[in-house]
This record gives sequence, structure tokens and C-alpha cells, in this order.
Amino acid sequence: MPSSPLESRLRYEFRNAELLRQAMTHRSHSATHNERLEFLGDSVLNCVVAALLFQRFSKLDEGDLSRVRANLVKQQSLYEIAQAINVSEDLRLGEGELRSGGFRRPSILADTLEAIFGAIFLDGGFDAAYTVIKRLYTPVLDHIDPRTIGKDAKTLLQEYLQGHKIALPTYTVVATHGAAHNQQFEVECSVPKLDVKVSGSGASRRAAEQAAAKKALDEVMTAAPTLGVKPKRKGARAAKLAQVELMPGVIGVQAALDLRSPDRRERERQRNHAADAAHAGEPATDDRSAAAPLAVIRATHVEPSAASYAAERNERHVIHRPDKANRSDATQATNASNATNAATDTSPPSDGDPSTASPDASPNRVVRAADAGH
Repeated sequence: MPSSPLESRLRYEFRNAELLRQAMTHRSHSATHNERLEFLGDSVLNCVVAALLFQRFSKLDEGDLSRVRANLVKQQSLYEIAQAINVSEDLRLGEGELRSGGFRRPSILADTLEAIFGAIFLDGGFDAAYTVIKRLYTPVLDHIDPRTIGKDAKTLLQEYLQGHKIALPTYTVVATHGAAHNQQFEVECSVPKLDVKVSGSGASRRAAEQAAAKKALDEVMTAAPTLGVKPKRKGARAAKLAQVELMPGVIGVQAALDLRSPDRRERERQRNHAADAAHAGEPATDDRSAAAPLAVIRATHVEPSAASYAAERNERHVIHRPDKANRSDATQATNASNATNAATDTSPPSDGDPSTASPDASPNRVVRAADAGH
């Protein structure tokens, strides 16, 4: 029995032609249709595509593999492959589906292709199905980018901007056109840092945002092609030169430690003096005798020992006790003097007695505490 045109395009000849006939029959045509074969072919397709991705992309993790597989087995991908092998030519549809153009509908063509894979699995086993699916998907796998496939324009734009530390884009609905049941939205997408501002339109706000994001992504890739270039790393020599200035005129730890060397400090002072003299037009003189004191690096904090702390405490006790005694004696003497003066001032002076009259006697006279003890 000669192969059918579809079998030639599939490069597989069915041993049981009834399986292929059932796979090409839509439920609108008869009770014996392809929905059960579609269920089986969907599982076979997922298994084969997963194996192909596992072998081809060895560095992709589970999440990326799942994303790529979901994109390869979705309706649009199956529809494109079905169109490539002209599945609609042998499709069996009911009268209603034929009049409505069912042979061009993506969902019907995608489901029919999965039913074909299920029929091949039942007719020739998993190896036969694997060979057919691999042959159909190899051109697709050769032209996909696993890093971007399955991601919409908004996701790609966001990931690109985040990867280059640029603020996320903003989406604004700028206009709405058409009747309520057939509106067209116009959305503006802007990336302020790159001066990118584009607009897109669609039947829904989401579709318009996707259209605007696609245009913005193209603009961003054109406006900033060098954003992915990483800066050159500084070498050890540059890091060595960029040392901290520990004190005025002293850069680096080693230079600060070298200040302890008298010979080095003296030579540096002589060079500076000679340079100043040459700049001023005067002969350089050797004034080593007038050398400046050498810089000494000292510890910023020294903990006193227990013995020195005890000695200092005893010394404070001996020094301050006599001062306290002297202050007490001076206070007692002052009080006694004040009492004597008060008694003298209360006795009335005798008239005509010059000995009792003193030119210095005055009610406002003040006796100093320092003279009270003499």
C-alpha cells in the first residue's frame, strides 16, 4: 500500500492506517474522533521535548527547562509545525466547521498534530514517536534562545533594565479609541534614564503594554549597546598606590613606621631644605645641629599597673591630709579673732584718754583671716 502525502511529510509509514485516519478526524465529523489520541500524544510530546532539551541545554536549570518546554509545546508552536507539514489538507471536519473555516483554526490544527503523535506511539512505539518529533523540532531548537524564549516583551524589558541597574519603565494609557465593544488602547512606555519614550496600541490594555514594551526594548538595545560591558578591574599596583594618608604628608603604614628611623628623617629634611634653597636661589647649608625633633609613634592608651596605682593613691593621701589640718586651724583662729574684736567693740571708750582712741578704729573695719594667727 503506497504511503499517503502526510506520511511522506512525516517520514513515517503507518502499519495500521486506521490510527492515522482516526487521528485526522475532528469530533464534529463522527463519533470516532481524535480526542483520546490527542490526550496520549500530548504526554508523549512533553516527554520527548523534555528529553531533547535535557540533552541539548546541559547548563539550564529546572525552571528554565520547564519554561522552554512549555513554550515549545504550546498551541502556537504546534500550529506552526502543523502548517509546515500541511496537516489541514487531510483533516476531516463536519459541515459546520468546514463552513466556519475550522481547517485554519490554530486550536484544531494543534490538537490534530498531538493526535498524530499519539497514533505514531501506538503504531510504532516510543522510539518511532521520538524520531518523528525530534525531526520536526530540530529546526526549532536550532533557532531558539533559551534565555529569552517564553518571555513576553514586558518581562524581557524589565530583566534587561534590572540587569543594568536602570529604573523600571512606566506605562501610561494616553488614549482610548473606538466603541465600547471594540476599543483600542494606546499606552506609552517610558524609560527616563535612557530618554526612551514609545507608544503601542492593542485591543486591551495588556496587549497595548506588550506592544509598547517591545518597541521600548528595541529602542533601549539601540540606545545603550555598551551597558553590558563590565568595567576593568584595578590591578594590585593601582590598589597599592591608592593608600590612605595616615597623617599630613605621610601616606601608607610603612611610611609611618619609617618615621622612627633618624637617618631617613634627617635625609628627608636635608632634601627638603636643599630644594627650598634652590627654588629661592640661595646656597644650601647643612644645619644638622638645628634638626627638628624626631617623630615618635606612641601607644594611644597605656593601662597603669596595680603597683603604680597603689603608690599614687598613698601619695595623694599624704599630700592632702596636712592641707586639711591647716585649713581647720585657720578656721579656728579666725573665729577666735572675730570673738575678741566683738568684745572690744562693745566696751565704751573713755573721754580724753588718747590710749583708747585709735584713728584706725572703725565699725567697718575688717580683720583678715591671714592676720588672725599672728
